[in-house]
Amino acid sequence: MQNILEESKNKTRVLVLSSQPSVTQLLIEVLNFHEKDFDFYLDNGVFNNSDNDFVILETSDLEKAAFFEPNIVLITSEISGEQTVQVIEKITPGGILVYNSNLSEIVEQSLNFFRKLEYLGTAFSKSNSNFTLQTNIGEIPISSSDENLIKNIDGVKLLSQQFGVMEEDFYEPVMSFE
Repeated sequence: MQNILEESKNKTRVLVLSSQPSVTQLLIEVLNFHEKDFDFYLDNGVFNNSDNDFVILETSDLEKAAFFEPNIVLITSEISGEQTVQVIEKITPGGILVYNSNLSEIVEQSLNFFRKLEYLGTAFSKSNSNFTLQTNIGEIPISSSDENLIKNIDGVKLLSQQFGVMEEDFYEPVMSFE
């Protein structure tokens, strides 16, 4: 863990705090589709460390997440409770927190200075095992049948925007993601 922090100390550390690996997989898919440069360290031990400015750090471990001292954080909807305070307080000043509305009260109590981007959860409909997202730009059918991922797509969208991927461009790789 110390090694990862040392290797990423001069990079923008983007933390995905989630127990759902599909959230990080979708983010990586979107960024690759749009040819964005980034490194990553995933909870399963898979990593890519080049000389990129951004590094994505995936974990569901709150202690490890706080240790990373992230610049940008996505906390997904299944992560809740007071334990997230230790992560929120370690966001570098001027950083960005993307969080589900279930953490609103905890986030608002933080004295740390960072930009707060709240998402409510993604509006969707389900027919059999097929999902359709209800978005500002219309209905978008998607291939994934992972309902936990679907609930956090708005969070991934907000995080992707920090890499320069705007909403209209975000959904194209999402439609085929499984």
